[in-house]
Amino acid sequence: MLPIQIADSKNNRKMRTRRHVVSYVRTFLTTLVTLTGILLMTACGENSRISPPEPSLRSGNFPVVEPFAIDQGGSKHSVIFELPDARDNGILRPVFIGFRAVNAAGGTEEKFRNSQKVMDYLHEAPMPVRLKLWRIDEGEPKPIVLSDMHWDVPAKRASWHLHPDATFTHHSAASTDNRPLVDFGHYDLDRAYYIHGFARIIPPTPGRYRLEVESLESHPILIDLKRELPVLHYELLVSHYYQRGIE
Repeated sequence: MLPIQIADSKNNRKMRTRRHVVSYVRTFLTTLVTLTGILLMTACGENSRISPPEPSLRSGNFPVVEPFAIDQGGSKHSVIFELPDARDNGILRPVFIGFRAVNAAGGTEEKFRNSQKVMDYLHEAPMPVRLKLWRIDEGEPKPIVLSDMHWDVPAKRASWHLHPDATFTHHSAASTDNRPLVDFGHYDLDRAYYIHGFARIIPPTPGRYRLEVESLESHPILIDLKRELPVLHYELLVSHYYQRGIE
């Protein structure tokens, strides 16, 4: 009987060893899965806390001309710019915040018709955006309330009023001072520009500013017209008015 007992004992030891190995492997795999999950959750948590990209800044970046897909809802852009001390007869020149549509100049009759559709839409359709402006004074951002235009029909005269709400819907056609745009390479004679303004900075105090803009609504008509007008795109624009000076 002794050989049988010895064999049974050896078999029991092998089974116990096998069970220990299986248990160890299961514990290791469970721990690995748990740690992986923790790392993934941590990574996701860190990503959710990552701040948005820093606003763009270049030397002498006024007037501001930055790519901005205003035709697509949810488009956002942030920029820091230096507003210069520009005066007419000692009075600071007015500054507007708006956008410009950039298109090819000339073309076929069909392209002309489609370009006219873009111009008509920009003149007639509301295009809500959210504008937030801060003046950076000694490193501290100070919120600035922008002003929007009100048109007095009988008097045929525009006036500007503080607009505490950050949402702007009305955009009037504007004409920017092209001279600095040409100097900075932001004006091409082979392109057509349709310029609109949402708001004014009043007073246009010289200094450093931070601007955040967001398109609040998509415009399928403009998006579809891009298929017919492949050059067509939109840009955020902050500029002096063209040769207007002080009203």
